[in-house]
Amino acid sequence: MRCTATKIGLAMLLLAHAASGAWQHAIAATALLRMRPARGEWQAKGKMEFLWATPVMEYDGLFNEEQLCMFAKDVLEAWDAFQAAGQKDRVTNPTDTAWTQADLDRYNEKFFAWQSVTPVPMRTLETVWQAFVFAVREYVKQAEMPPLLYQRPNDAGTAIEWTTIDQHPSVQRGNGYCWAAVQANATHHDVHTHAGSSLAGTLYLSVPGDGGALSLNDPRGPMPPFDVTYRKAPRAGNLVIFPATLPHGVLPTFGSEPRISISCNHPGHWQNFTNGKVVFGEKTWETTMLTPEEHRARAAASKPEL
Repeated sequence: MRCTATKIGLAMLLLAHAASGAWQHAIAATALLRMRPARGEWQAKGKMEFLWATPVMEYDGLFNEEQLCMFAKDVLEAWDAFQAAGQKDRVTNPTDTAWTQADLDRYNEKFFAWQSVTPVPMRTLETVWQAFVFAVREYVKQAEMPPLLYQRPNDAGTAIEWTTIDQHPSVQRGNGYCWAAVQANATHHDVHTHAGSSLAGTLYLSVPGDGGALSLNDPRGPMPPFDVTYRKAPRAGNLVIFPATLPHGVLPTFGSEPRISISCNHPGHWQNFTNGKVVFGEKTWETTMLTPEEHRARAAASKPEL
């Protein structure tokens, strides 16, 4: 858009009048700036950006009750082997307080670390992983988001390459991509995120009546009005998937009956997903604009003849 010297001069005059308080003169002078455009219509362009979006998906019924019981049995066997390690800390260097009965809240983290050496049976982890990958594709589709980026070894096995789940939908389960959790006797999990991943998900295998809820924290920060926590009660057979960038935790399960689950991380660069640096999605549109003269002319032409 080009501004002539006359229009600029008139605009400066209006500003000067406005600054001096002579608003009546400034408003009256606006008539001087009305100039006929070169054409009778033009297009106004709009854009809507969806920033900091946090789609959360639940998927029920991916497994039947018999399968869930089999998965839970495998997890409890791994849990029993973990507990059989006794008071000695087999993950880090032992200290006087590294592993005591009173230190229940650390059991979750220690069981997670212990699984890197002695994981849950592969038959369970691989089956749950394949269901998770399937659900991630549905998540991307339902959220109407761009294809999910992640890294994988190239076909020659000589380098790591960036790809998408559309190009290579069979995402391989890496070490630490899936792990089990058993919580009871008031254990909980503090608020955290999963750095280095794009999506996180949890499949609930067995849930007592007092099973601790999944706590999802507002990613926009702790300042009001954004200091909101959304809680999801766990249900056996339910798979919950959410951005790995979303702060989340698990509330205590107070009884002795265990809350059993398997969680998964989908590979991907979390800064390529939904955060402050990346627009989750956007849409654009155009609106036809008319000059007053053209608007009156079209309105008159559309009136029916009497």
